[in-house]
Amino acid sequence: MQIMHKKAFTLVELIFIIVVLGILSIVAIPRYLTQRDDATAAVCTQEVQQLISEISQKYLTVNYHTFDVMPIDEITNIRTGAVSGNGISSVSGTLVKNGIVYICDGENLVELKGGVVGTEYNLTVRDLDPSNAPAAVTAAEIIRNLNGIETAGGTNSYKL
Repeated sequence: MQIMHKKAFTLVELIFIIVVLGILSIVAIPRYLTQRDDATAAVCTQEVQQLISEISQKYLTVNYHTFDVMPIDEITNIRTGAVSGNGISSVSGTLVKNGIVYICDGENLVELKGGVVGTEYNLTVRDLDPSNAPAAVTAAEIIRNLNGIETAGGTNSYKL
């Protein structure tokens, strides 16, 4: 009678594979999350800068009275009505009367508000000092540097 030998992994080999996979996941998962947060921060930063630019361009191409009552979704194509993820969270009213809030990774990042001072139109960028979402914290630091905002919670105004 012939004895059939099955080829299979031994228990030691299986444990070794599980240990190696565990070590790889310990290294890979935090790196993946960091890369994801950095990518989200880059998107948020780019969209806020795009929004500032689009507001400035729209103000220059229409008269103040038209701009004063223009809803934000006529100024930009950045997602509005956001309650999570990235986008503009407040869409009621206009930029001039109510201001808008941009959220990054579900956390308030900056507030943009327009207004007339004398004969000039100003766009104020106010840092909302996010503290929970790592992507929002990173984006806030970059936006502060790009817009000359000295401290967390600070503001900077642009004359359009």
